[in-house]
Amino acid sequence: MRRRIVILVVLASILVAGCSVNQEFVKAVDGYTKVILPEYKDYIANDPNLGERTKQIRMQTADKLQELVDEAKGE
Repeated sequence: MRRRIVILVVLASILVAGCSVNQEFVKAVDGYTKVILPEYKDYIANDPNLGERTKQIRMQTADKLQELVDEAKGE
């Protein structure tokens, strides 16, 4: 699961760093985030091995990734 989030963050960084946004790429990443992020956030909330600060950081990171994708989509 952690690997997927790292991949998403890298993809989002590439997406935001480019001068022009490839809308097909944005659409693909958005579809991926719509499936993975809810599951990841559920995992974070229910993992007893994670401390509250770690959970907070991970939730903020997931939310920021979705914000970047939404921004690239023009929402």
